[in-house]
Amino acid sequence: FDKGSMGYDSNSTLQSEVMNTMLSFFFNEFKKSDDDILLLDLGCGTGETSKKISEMIPIKSIHLLDILKKMIEKSKEKFEHDNVKFYTKDFDYFNDFKNYNLIISNMAMHWSNNCQDLLQKILHSMQKNTSLIFSFPTSVSFSDSSKLGNSFTNNFPQIDKLEYVLNNKNFYYKRIEKKYDQHFDNLLEFFKNLKLIGANVSNKATTSLQS
Repeated sequence: FDKGSMGYDSNSTLQSEVMNTMLSFFFNEFKKSDDDILLLDLGCGTGETSKKISEMIPIKSIHLLDILKKMIEKSKEKFEHDNVKFYTKDFDYFNDFKNYNLIISNMAMHWSNNCQDLLQKILHSMQKNTSLIFSFPTSVSFSDSSKLGNSFTNNFPQIDKLEYVLNNKNFYYKRIEKKYDQHFDNLLEFFKNLKLIGANVSNKATTSLQS
């Protein structure tokens, strides 16, 4: 995604739609409290999700984390407050989840080496009264991906495996599943769109993990 950082916000139509659905879901469920909100954005990209949240509710601190330097650079352009910090780091190797009471991730956690293990680590580390909200494409995504041959090899998270993790923890859990349709005239247009946002066609290799 580094190559697509400059035009990511204008070309990531699907990610933006998912973000808006996720935030609408969150604010419908969110219960205001007297606690100061300490926000962590995993795989923050250009920081758009955190920016929108900070415009709607007061945030004491915002920490944005992404593996890609150029994405972090773009996110810095959206924040001018002293309470915002940026980390260029792979979230698979991040462990300080206990320091936050709101953790978000939009269309990023599926780039983990093991999304199920990452989720378990987050849940195990979270403090009481912490909210975790995240979105990701599922294993049934890209219904026409068979037409792509062997060039599209992403293994997306399986809902049943993630729900097994979630249902074995003592906290309130709720999910929504929504179908998004994005049509392309041909495969070339599809791959052009991927290129515009800098996406790699595979999340297999750790050397090419893109948030």
